[in-house]
Parts: sequence; structure tokens; C-alpha cells
Amino acid sequence: MRLTEPSQEDAERLLERLADRLRVVGPRLAAREGAAAHQLLSEIRAGLQRLADLAAETDGEPRRAVPELAAHALGDQALVLGHELLGEPGQEPGPRAATVRAATVQILQDINRLI
Repeated sequence: MRLTEPSQEDAERLLERLADRLRVVGPRLAAREGAAAHQLLSEIRAGLQRLADLAAETDGEPRRAVPELAAHALGDQALVLGHELLGEPGQEPGPRAATVRAATVQILQDINRLI
């Protein structure tokens, strides 16, 4: 049985939902004391770095570190990185769109599972 590839619309919806969740969860985690909250923030940021690495690989560019912004900016970082991979809403997908979209969706789902 072959799984269907995610559509552009599904990927965009997943990105938007994740960004909304990060806008709520990020500041809450930052306000918490303790190693567990800081570890979770680190894992979320590592997921965002995976998005940036995929974008660099897709574009044939060298990898660059994602800046560690305040936790309330995690949702916006996810949107910027996600749109770099998926294109802006309504934009025509490129020739490698299906492969990149599937990899992007996997990373977004991995981040989503963290929170």
C-alpha cells in the first residue's frame, strides 16, 4: 500500500497550525523554570534548523545556523523557513516540489509531536 504524498494545501495548513501552536507554546516554555522546558525549546529549535538545512540543500547553498531568537518568535521562524521550502501560499510549486514538500511535512510533523 502506497501512502499518498501531502498536497501543497495540506502542507501549508500544517505549517500554519504549527506556527500558531508555537506562538502559544514558545512563550510558555520560556517562562518555565527547569531543564525540561529548556530541553524542549532546544529540540524545537533543532527542528527549525532541520528546515533551514533542507532549504540550503534544496537550493545548493551552504548550511547556515538559524538564529536563536526569543521563544515568542518560534512561530514566525517556522513560517519563514516553511515558506522558503513550500513557497508562498498560492505560488506555483517548483519541479522538485513533491519531494521537498514531503520532507518538509515530515519535519513539521516531528516538531508538532514535540509540543
